[in-house]
Amino acid sequence: MPRSPDPHYGLNWGDRLYYNQVYEGLAETDGHTKVLPALAESWERTDDGWLFRLRRDVRFQNGRPLTTRDVIFSLCRARNLPDAPRTFAKALGNVGALTPLDSHHLLVRLLDGDQRFPLGVATIPVVSAPVGAQWRFASPDCEGTGHIDSAAFADPSLRAGTGPYQMTEFTTDRVVLSRNPNHRDNRQPWAQVELLRLTESGLIRGILDRSVDIVYAPPLAAMEFVDAKGGVNFHLMSSTSITFLQFNWRTPAPSPLQDVRVREAIRRAIPRDVLSRRFMPGLVTPAGQVALPGAPDRSPSIPDDEYDPTAARRLLAEAGYPEGISIRMLASPSQYKVAKILALFLTKAGITTDVREDTADQVVARRRAGDYDLYCLGRIYNAADMPETLHTLLGGPGAGLLAGDRNYGGYADLAFDRLVADARAARTERARDMLVRKAAERAYANVAWIPVFHTKSAWITQSRVRMQPRLDRSLRLNEISLVETAGSL
Repeated sequence: MPRSPDPHYGLNWGDRLYYNQVYEGLAETDGHTKVLPALAESWERTDDGWLFRLRRDVRFQNGRPLTTRDVIFSLCRARNLPDAPRTFAKALGNVGALTPLDSHHLLVRLLDGDQRFPLGVATIPVVSAPVGAQWRFASPDCEGTGHIDSAAFADPSLRAGTGPYQMTEFTTDRVVLSRNPNHRDNRQPWAQVELLRLTESGLIRGILDRSVDIVYAPPLAAMEFVDAKGGVNFHLMSSTSITFLQFNWRTPAPSPLQDVRVREAIRRAIPRDVLSRRFMPGLVTPAGQVALPGAPDRSPSIPDDEYDPTAARRLLAEAGYPEGISIRMLASPSQYKVAKILALFLTKAGITTDVREDTADQVVARRRAGDYDLYCLGRIYNAADMPETLHTLLGGPGAGLLAGDRNYGGYADLAFDRLVADARAARTERARDMLVRKAAERAYANVAWIPVFHTKSAWITQSRVRMQPRLDRSLRLNEISLVETAGSL
């Protein structure tokens, strides 16, 4: 569920679930991460950025036409929004200026030689600028007048989006959406939709009594129970969600983890294939790298499973720890059960692992304090922009780049950063893919982190509902239909 009605607040799954229905960006991606036009009908590369041509048939839900003024206002707001996770601000870090050529042509100037399509910028939700608001976007900040407070987005009368649905009621446990009758692509199948936060027992009850049509990421126990009752459909699809282990590279010396043989021992102690077959059958696939099988930027030299507890003990002994080591594993609440299973296998290989069941706030506090050796977490990554994904997870402040915002452990390797920077500047997809593979291989050789598995996208739907899960695990209401007839979801 979304944490805020403000579409610029954040980028977690619940936030996207909401604003992907109500708001749109200049571009969007389809279910296989292909970039498609949205508010921009087309774009082209310029010497120092990108020129976007806005659609002329778009009106906000409040009736105002879309212009470049709204885009500039929205991107300035996304960069400067206080008290937000600031995920959009990072996406805008390489933007030097936004120059309106007229009301429907916008030039996005970049600060460096980055050749990639600026997907992170183009997918930021665009909102209707207040009457009289005027903003100028320039690095490193924006200047202007006119604003919308976050609380104002909870008012259904604001109607600041262009999306196929509009919000009629918002709480953090229940959001009600209604069809936008003025959307340019008026093919939305549902007159009204409710987004609900449910407990495990609540979602089981809702599916069985047919008061709930779709459930996202149901617990395994719930899937088994509902499946036994029949009358529902299960949807499983590979996704761009990866669970992995990060090392705390800031731990002061002497630390066993500073020895690559110890890190390699940890990697060898994890039975990725066993996890996928016995503990989470059908829900995960082993992963030795970010890229999914079949992707052009996937390295064929990185194995997905290297389970060998005997080799793990030998590596520990070679590193000077014949009796083994003890480590502390931090785990996000959603990954706690996985971390407990990993700790069991690590301990069997001579790596005694302590895992605490912390709240989300405690996890953040321990992470910031460096109170851990290994961090078990998950992330939905952007398969359409692998250079940015690698930088986000492992990028240090090298090669002219800021540190990756999910590089919590503080990994730093200038050679890795250079490969990622070169991939961002590559002029062809073939060159970019080759550099991404080299960066992944360097991280693998140094055991910079340990990917564990890719998680499949899992859904339960009533048998009358037709849907096709997306690689990015997002949900688009206009991609869901009834087998018999359209109505209310």
